[in-house]
Amino acid sequence: MIRILHLLDRADAEFEAERGAESIARAIGDGFAITRRTIGYGGDWRDAATAAALLRRSREKFDLVHAWGGRAMTVAALGATSPIVFSPASDTRTRTVQWLRAVSSYRRVEIICPTSTLHRKLVERGVPLERCHLIRPGVEFSRVKRRRDTALRERLGFDDSDYVFLAVGESTRGAAHRDAAWAASILHVADPKFKLLAWGRGPLSGSIEHFGRNVMPEGYRIAEQRLGNRVEFEELLPAADMLLVSARDAVATLPIAIAMAAALPIVATVTPTVAELLEDRHTALMTAAGKPRMLARRILDLIEDSSAQWTLADMARTEAYEYFAFTRFVNQVRSVYRQVVDSDTVAIEQPPPGAGMRFHGRV
Repeated sequence: MIRILHLLDRADAEFEAERGAESIARAIGDGFAITRRTIGYGGDWRDAATAAALLRRSREKFDLVHAWGGRAMTVAALGATSPIVFSPASDTRTRTVQWLRAVSSYRRVEIICPTSTLHRKLVERGVPLERCHLIRPGVEFSRVKRRRDTALRERLGFDDSDYVFLAVGESTRGAAHRDAAWAASILHVADPKFKLLAWGRGPLSGSIEHFGRNVMPEGYRIAEQRLGNRVEFEELLPAADMLLVSARDAVATLPIAIAMAAALPIVATVTPTVAELLEDRHTALMTAAGKPRMLARRILDLIEDSSAQWTLADMARTEAYEYFAFTRFVNQVRSVYRQVVDSDTVAIEQPPPGAGMRFHGRV
């Protein structure tokens, strides 16, 4: 039995980390025993110092620690003696990379990167290439509902005549959901049927609410606030007519992969992370980041071209099936765990290039 400790930065970890850890614990299969601990307010340990001290004195012994995020990696480095698997957050900063490089010089740390962009960033900043591995997140397609849900739209305050944009993922600095709200507000002024739906999670969820309240008080909804309970991102897809990816910087990959699997038309901005998943006029219509007026223009272009909507949505779903298979994700992580515990060199089998997919900067 391989004993593994999953460390998450905080009780309300970012969606990709939370879903990844939960999925692995549920689906990894026999031969593994996974214990989960969270760090921060509302978690198992109140802060990193306390977590490291308690982990060091704990009678529980683990064969491997999987740290999700920079603070969790610090706790693993200071409080445990076992090898470390590290899943960096999408917005990993230079300070975290410097600390990771220092820890890697005296401890075995294997890094799992969800994107080629992050993989390249770590290697360029001195993290050993042989310690960095590309494992793209897995989408549980059974969770993704494609049929429009009229009852859900009514609960959210939308009627059949409304055209609803869903801002993809959590509201973070990199996701720039304020730009999505700005673009939606431009269209809402021209026609009140255009409305915006945001999930309501993320450190900047209050910002989009404040912006929406000021510029289109009747044209925006914060899902979890409106419904009065926590909902999963996939549950909101049947309420949307179009998906908006308004990123300006690095963002979590999993919500975009789920958006692709939903077979809904997507309008997105161009950033290195987003360009790995989406391609202009192939799986989405795209424009430069940080330009809400151009984002609104691209939205109208796609609305006016119904054939493009179906073509792009179908291709996005096809590529999501090809590149974000859930079983592949779990199998690759399981392989890393076994190889690390067995003190082997980590080697991960990558899927062959597909006919349509073009991951820019593919490793």
